[in-house]
Amino acid sequence: MNDRQEVVMFPGWKRDLEEQSKRAIENKNYEEALLFIHKLESFNAASNEILIAKIISLSELGQNEQAIGLCRKLMKEDESNYYQYIHIYLNILFHSNQYSEVMDTLHQLENDPKLPPEYKAHFQLLYDQCEEFLTTTGAEEREKDMDHFIDSLENGHFKEQWKLLSYHRTFAVRPYLELIKPYFVDTKLNPVIKTGLLQWCMDEEVNENLEIEKFEKYMIANPTLIEDILDTNFATKVLSELEEIEQEDPTMFSFTKQILYRYLYILFPFTPKLEQATDVADAVLGLAKQYLTLDEPSSKQHETTKDQEEWMETIERYEKVYFSQIDD
Repeated sequence: MNDRQEVVMFPGWKRDLEEQSKRAIENKNYEEALLFIHKLESFNAASNEILIAKIISLSELGQNEQAIGLCRKLMKEDESNYYQYIHIYLNILFHSNQYSEVMDTLHQLENDPKLPPEYKAHFQLLYDQCEEFLTTTGAEEREKDMDHFIDSLENGHFKEQWKLLSYHRTFAVRPYLELIKPYFVDTKLNPVIKTGLLQWCMDEEVNENLEIEKFEKYMIANPTLIEDILDTNFATKVLSELEEIEQEDPTMFSFTKQILYRYLYILFPFTPKLEQATDVADAVLGLAKQYLTLDEPSSKQHETTKDQEEWMETIERYEKVYFSQIDD
């Protein structure tokens, strides 16, 4: 039996973790808040309020796709709070410039007799704003926006670059491909932005070779031939090493998978060598245990080998690249 499942979370400890997560969010320490929230989730003790706090934290950290995915999951699983989740969901979609998705969702709610009256005015405003944006933003305006985006790649901060990239990925990449190509080999550009640019080309099925640089390594890659991050041979091998954890502790596995995804996202389309998959699996699991036992009463240090510690340090260092500029 899984040892974690035998441990009872006492009410006092649960209240402490809830307070710590709320305090972290109030202080805009969203990464710290997520650690406390993951702890509550690992004991199935995350309330509706805490799950909303998780969505907010993910969104504030720029992880909108994860926040949107969690909203969709909760909308299916927690019908009693459905409208609360969909309200947050629509706002995240709007602020990440997914205007068509907002309008499509609101169309589905249009004749919903159960829609609470307090949401109707705000939903109508969201719809009107999306409609106005989509009808007034023509090619000339997009061209001006693209100039702004290119300038941000040259001179801007990560947060601005990420926001503009998320917006422009709703458009076709081909008219701007020649402008974007040099940034795949720009050694100053955050590797996370390079991954986003490459995924944009993958989404648009750009069928030509691109030269890509990351961490002083170079490759020529065709976006139509690149596998998604967790579909690579390396990721598949790591996840197969973690199958036992998936069966024993789904929460731990989910958190481990997130750590792995973030690490590989930074490296993408590069990966470590296939023979290093076991070491990486041990390291991401070790980090997940470390994070999830933060401030746990009577917690013991997890035994680690020297190789595992080195890999854990490497992955943490790369995670700092992923998160370092988000709140700049």
